Amino acid sequence: MAEPWVVVAEFGAVLEADFAAATLEEAGIPARVTGAHLGVFGAGYQGPSMFGVRVMVPWHREDDAHRVLDGLRSDEDYPEEEEELP
Repeated sequence: MAEPWVVVAEFGAVLEADFAAATLEEAGIPARVTGAHLGVFGAGYQGPSMFGVRVMVPWHREDDAHRVLDGLRSDEDYPEEEEELP
């Protein structure tokens, strides 16, 4: 029986999802990109998707995937955590 996969991130563009999935793969976490964009514009489409693009991993690697993806976020994603310089 195949193991279930869970969504760990959702993006507005295929390129962003592909980048996240490749990063997870580099960390040794199997990942796949799914969404309504697949097959609509042909192979290699990297643009925006009005339905969103999801990155999925095996259920038992979900926590690991979140830790890796949290490391990709920039400081702009967390403006309340910015430190003021003296």
